[in-house]
Amino acid sequence: MKDLRPFFNPKSVLIIGVSRQALSFSYTVLKNLLEIFYKGRLYILNPNANDILGVKSYHSFEELPEIPELAVIVLGKNILEVVEQLGQLGVKHIAIQTELKPGTKVNDLTIKLHQACLKYGITYLGPSMLGIINFGDNFTTSIIPVRQHIMKENKNIKEGISFIAQSGGLAGAMGWWTPSQKLPISKVIHLGKGFHINEADVLEYFLTDNTTKVISLFIREISDELIEAVRKVSKEKPILFYYVGKQGDQEIQLKKAGGISVLNYIELFEIAKIFLWCPEPKGINLGIIGPSSGAIHLIVKEMRNQNLALAKPSEASRDIIMDKVGGSTCAFGNPVDYWPPEKFVGIRICGIYNTASEALLKDNAVDGLILALEFFTEIEFDFNIYSSIVSSNPTKPIITILIQAEREGAKRVINSATELKIPVFENEIERAVRGYRLLYDYYSKIKKRN
Repeated sequence: MKDLRPFFNPKSVLIIGVSRQALSFSYTVLKNLLEIFYKGRLYILNPNANDILGVKSYHSFEELPEIPELAVIVLGKNILEVVEQLGQLGVKHIAIQTELKPGTKVNDLTIKLHQACLKYGITYLGPSMLGIINFGDNFTTSIIPVRQHIMKENKNIKEGISFIAQSGGLAGAMGWWTPSQKLPISKVIHLGKGFHINEADVLEYFLTDNTTKVISLFIREISDELIEAVRKVSKEKPILFYYVGKQGDQEIQLKKAGGISVLNYIELFEIAKIFLWCPEPKGINLGIIGPSSGAIHLIVKEMRNQNLALAKPSEASRDIIMDKVGGSTCAFGNPVDYWPPEKFVGIRICGIYNTASEALLKDNAVDGLILALEFFTEIEFDFNIYSSIVSSNPTKPIITILIQAEREGAKRVINSATELKIPVFENEIERAVRGYRLLYDYYSKIKKRN
């Protein structure tokens, strides 16, 4: 396996070709590193400047005080000459982020670049790559902005998702965008042409990366090498992918290798939070708690589509629920339909969810729990009641669906649920239920393989 650590977390980095022109790609790389407070040693090379953004600019390679662990090339010309100079200097890792412009003789240039790197024992990324964002270690080579507050939110994470995109724009957007329910993101990479290091190499690196628990892929091309890497890595870590190409046979092979196909782009992150936060489901029998028969029927319909079943709790669990909850709850004690409540009071409704959740999750017949929350602000539902519930029932997945919840109340629930690592879906019943099915199928396949 190739050593990719210096690309994601170098002790020192040299940016070659930094421009003084604000908003240029090369200027942005430097600006990003300064704004996110990169802790390593930072050097820039520009023979026509003494300093840029307060950073000393070296005029030649000979002036550098040390051999940088990583060199980032953002020049528009003389790339091969620069690579030769870096090789002679002793640099072993290079990110070539120069865009190959139309009309460039790609084959001639890339062959010569590859030969030069082999000559000096250089591992290189690119060319035409947007860069890397490593949230956990506070490093980036992105040529478009990375926001400081996004970096802070993901700093020092223990387990997150890592994202590989065959699109510079989609990868770069992770520097300023976050999903509606914030989830920890570890690493992002766009490889550009990827002539030396490709997506398969990065997958194998993520396999050994302790902060990567789930991997998401946006792909336009599926190589045999990628399929084999997915076959290896998916045994240890779930790999979600969204494919937009036309290689139907290759897509089938990617699924057979263990890749988990999602229905659209946003699901690379929305479904990922189920894999990130939910424990392994032991079966397909679910408990449901909801405020209305309509919401519950919507969930049950999708459960039928996904071949999931309503759990049948024990008589003891049914007695607790029927006695403490009331409403129009099913005679089996599941689903729990507490409509109408005695009063629209948050304490009362929280008590219903607390009692029903504890009873269902402790029941051996129940493999997981789906919560439907359909409320208005005055109810003041306190989702923090699930702190003790999660602690006492750590082995069963809990998934929450907000159905027509009023905005302010929904925000409170999402914030609390995120702290508790419970995935929340806003008016996305089908996605939530299908996500459970995908989670169950993944672990079932792992067991068969073993």
